[in-house]
Amino acid sequence: MTEIGALLDALTDAIGSQDEERVLRCFGARAVFVTPAGVMEGHEQIGWYFRQLFTAFPDMHNETTARTVLDDTIVVEWTFSGTHTGVLLLPGGTEITGTGRRVVLPAAGAYTMGDDGVFASGRVYYDQLTFYRQTGCDLRLRPTA
Repeated sequence: MTEIGALLDALTDAIGSQDEERVLRCFGARAVFVTPAGVMEGHEQIGWYFRQLFTAFPDMHNETTARTVLDDTIVVEWTFSGTHTGVLLLPGGTEITGTGRRVVLPAAGAYTMGDDGVFASGRVYYDQLTFYRQTGCDLRLRPTA
């Protein structure tokens, strides 16, 4: 089995290089990836998520601040930074046009390795409201009925 720390390093490097193909090699074909933006299942949907991120933030950078291994799971914290210059397409079709604003926010994730030596799942957590505010999006909350 691939060492889980090395697999996370490979994923981090692939994201930093904005290399979708290398990102996908870190996940199983049926992997599940959960973020505040939604649930992605399989390479096609996970690839879609990262393409949107790379398009919206072509200068993005993740700085790892902590990580720990728990059996077949690695938990990592990082600081995301990037300039929102490209269109960010959200699940459901909403487009957020690039605002040119800098986004810096903490994030955390947990990745579980499958029997095939790649990630079977990943869960990423960040403050979505802070993310949208920093991009300059005009969010208006509406009361529910």
